[in-house]
Amino acid sequence: MARQFAQVIVNLHHQKVDQIYTYRVPEGLQSTLEEGMMAEVPFGPRNHMIEGFVIGLSSDCAVPEEKLKSVRRILRQEPVFTKNNLALAQRMKEELGAPLSSCLELFVPRLLMQEEKLVDMVEVLPGAGKMGAAKPGLRQQGFLDALAALPGGKGKLKEIRKASPITGASLDSLQVQGRIRIWKEPEGDPPATLLYEEGELERPRELNEEQQKAVDAIAASIQKGQKETFLLHGVTGSGKTEVYMQAIDHAMRADKQAILLVPEISLTPQLVQVFRRRFGRRAGVTHSRMTDQERAWQWKLAKENRIQVMIGPRSALFTPFSKLGLIVLDEEHETTYKSEQTPRYHARDIASAMAEQAGCPLVLGSATPAVETYYRAQQGEYTLLQLTKRAVEKARMPKITTVDMRQEMAEGNMSIFCRRLQQGIRERLARGEQVILFLNRKGHSTFVNCRSCGFVLKCPRCYLPYTWHKDTRRLICHHCGKEAEMVASCPQCGSSYIKYFGAGTQRVEEEVQRLFPQARILRMDMNTTGRKGAYEAAYHTFQNRDADILVGTQMIAKGLDFPYVTLVGVVAADMTLYSSDYHSTERTFQLLTQVAGRAGRAGLEGEVLLQTYSPDHYCIEDVVKQDYKAFYANEITARKLLNCPPFTHILQFLLTSLQEDQLIQCARDFYQLLERYGKRRGFQLLGPSPASTARINNVFRWKILVKHPDAARLTAYGHYCQEQYQKKNAKIGIQMDLDPVTMF
Repeated sequence: MARQFAQVIVNLHHQKVDQIYTYRVPEGLQSTLEEGMMAEVPFGPRNHMIEGFVIGLSSDCAVPEEKLKSVRRILRQEPVFTKNNLALAQRMKEELGAPLSSCLELFVPRLLMQEEKLVDMVEVLPGAGKMGAAKPGLRQQGFLDALAALPGGKGKLKEIRKASPITGASLDSLQVQGRIRIWKEPEGDPPATLLYEEGELERPRELNEEQQKAVDAIAASIQKGQKETFLLHGVTGSGKTEVYMQAIDHAMRADKQAILLVPEISLTPQLVQVFRRRFGRRAGVTHSRMTDQERAWQWKLAKENRIQVMIGPRSALFTPFSKLGLIVLDEEHETTYKSEQTPRYHARDIASAMAEQAGCPLVLGSATPAVETYYRAQQGEYTLLQLTKRAVEKARMPKITTVDMRQEMAEGNMSIFCRRLQQGIRERLARGEQVILFLNRKGHSTFVNCRSCGFVLKCPRCYLPYTWHKDTRRLICHHCGKEAEMVASCPQCGSSYIKYFGAGTQRVEEEVQRLFPQARILRMDMNTTGRKGAYEAAYHTFQNRDADILVGTQMIAKGLDFPYVTLVGVVAADMTLYSSDYHSTERTFQLLTQVAGRAGRAGLEGEVLLQTYSPDHYCIEDVVKQDYKAFYANEITARKLLNCPPFTHILQFLLTSLQEDQLIQCARDFYQLLERYGKRRGFQLLGPSPASTARINNVFRWKILVKHPDAARLTAYGHYCQEQYQKKNAKIGIQMDLDPVTMF
């Protein structure tokens, strides 16, 4: 048999080993090893066995064969990634500076990367008894006979070895001879959570003129089999979901598959419910709160073409569909589409590359598109589709009003609720309608201090104020998670005058209960919905009208459809308006518009009250007018003056160290290196300076920003400078992020 060699990427996420290694393929594996499979290979001077991705096979090798090590065994029964997946992973490596193994891992369910959660399977290979190799030993033959007697000639290795004991060396010998194949796979049947009853499927709803125009445009692109990017800009409640479903139906009827991305797990339950009523078992779902086994089975069902549409957050993008016909990003403006871990990809960019590979349309949907996205639509790069009215015939956009909290205080109202909001809640409770109260901050009080000396209780690891959580009676740092007990007296001066300041969702819930003791109140934030199934239970409670008032953070601000909500109160509308991040105005507009859109969605008149100290800011004024175009005109002007995206690209370097003095000196040295290589090349440098959150969990953080209009040149420059600097400064952590969604 001809010699065969495998090109392998070892599964170690480190730049020093981020290269292709060549291994011999034993004769017994040559007929079964394929590109895209995972294999176990010896690595390093001590030949530790490690997982590797087989990215190529060849019959030639420039390295002398005697210097090569051999592939030990195949770890998975079938390829876990395709040539297209590999091409995309290599593109991510080049553009994001991430190790290729970390990019390839995105295409493999976590369960398949965890040896302890998999079971060894073995099968006898065709013609095993007619091999030209040496005759099997007595125990080897007994093992082969026991294996051949099983249905299909395969089974669990552990169970067969119990019945017919055999050594590991003998098993290796049988594999090398090509008599058996051993691999790993998830154990058991599909979890019961994936086996739901399928009733009679709902028929598509009748579309209005704007919706039909949008569906027709997307369907035409599906039929053409070419990439086209659409921006579906629709006001809240305009029926974007129905457009998605009917476009997906067109893809299915063309024997193609679709992916629908949502920005957060919290949006998944309602969408899954809607999609399964329409598509039944053809609709799958994946997200991080599912068990590893559940996610692995969904991956398997998709790979076997038993699922035609996958719904989930950004990880759903890597579903192994072979006939992809449509990709949809709902709420495309959301920051959660950007990964904060290596590789630091944005789902919108990866979806665009995948759509190009598959020759299919990409739909970006939002009531408040990202400024960069709307700019591209205005420049003609994207096709703009608009939904300007609500889908329900009698539904109207809610009336939005600001309440100046400075005036409230001047008139003696010290409550966290203005008088008009209190009266509005009272009226809705009397009419049996529902209310949403929004505050994008969990906990009870945002900081605790001593009224005698001013000392603020802070996390010793981050040096940032603790948040007081009254329900658990604990002080919690929302940056590193450290908890502490509440003190009875000031640690600095001994005074007992300890005061709680600021407000979080717990405080809002407490105040509502005090003012309206008869009301049924439900709170939704990360503290109440963190455990599995808690979000779904809370959602159904409010949907079934078993609660009158919903208090929550941004997880209730978008995607949810409650027909009896007629009043939305925003407790602190300008909370995020004045941060140092250039996105702050945009984020505020998007969040307020989205939460305002929860009111009046089904024919009942909706009202929104924005409590603010900045009623004259253009962001607040444009929210009240519900005028995205006016906001965009103001914001794009500011971006141009500041030379911010979309007029340039920003590369952020985050430098970290346990030693503050060392970090400061290294930040200055690295800046000088960046300046030296970037001088006269048009790179604009900002910094170095402490990050907005300058210390987390005892790790100090500084940042440097670089601007340039050419993303490819900027990335290449950043990679080169980082590599040159870290050759001599390996103890300093440097994270590089192109066009970060947050600047903290």
